[in-house]
Amino acid sequence: MGKAVGLVDGFNLYHALDSRSRYVGYRYHRYKWIDYRKLCEQFVPAADTVNSVYLFTAYNAWEGNTGDSKRRRHAKLIQVNEDRGVLLTWGYFRPVTKTCKLDVPRAAIQYDTFEEKRTDVAIAVRLVALAYQKAYDRILLVTGDSDLIPSIEEAKRVHPAGEIVNVVPIERRAEALKNVCDLQMHMKVRHLAASRLPDTVVLKSGVLVHCPPEWTA
Repeated sequence: MGKAVGLVDGFNLYHALDSRSRYVGYRYHRYKWIDYRKLCEQFVPAADTVNSVYLFTAYNAWEGNTGDSKRRRHAKLIQVNEDRGVLLTWGYFRPVTKTCKLDVPRAAIQYDTFEEKRTDVAIAVRLVALAYQKAYDRILLVTGDSDLIPSIEEAKRVHPAGEIVNVVPIERRAEALKNVCDLQMHMKVRHLAASRLPDTVVLKSGVLVHCPPEWTA
């Protein structure tokens, strides 16, 4: 029986679920209401145990009703997953000013936006720390972010017996990660369907948490 640990890049997965499918429409929205531990369990052998699941995420910083609604939905999802033992590592959104260059007419337009910070570094640090501790037989790295390659290489160097499995979010590609991980698996609808939370979740405290209506269809 092997020990598995899941490292989930929350926004990398979220954006895959939020994107328009190449097949038909926005078919993955309902899977945003997801049990991250169950999702990781879809990618390990039956004899393995998923000991820990770490979720790396951040609350958005958008102002107004849209930002407030997104934060409320996100908070519900976090509440349910924490209740089920998922461990949170928080990043944040930093305000930045960007420049967009136009060819016709030739001009430069500046605009204010936000950038998510710390997530890839936090995942890298956790991965290498777990490798030095020999804390896993198998790591499930749920992301398509190639910025993690140096940390994967270091984890393999210090803990060569530990297998690193890259789970690529649905309809995404991660060819660069495929070259450095022991195994690459691609998320399918069946994995998401098996991991979706019930529309009403009963927390250990007895509190009921309902799926946001935007994620029920």
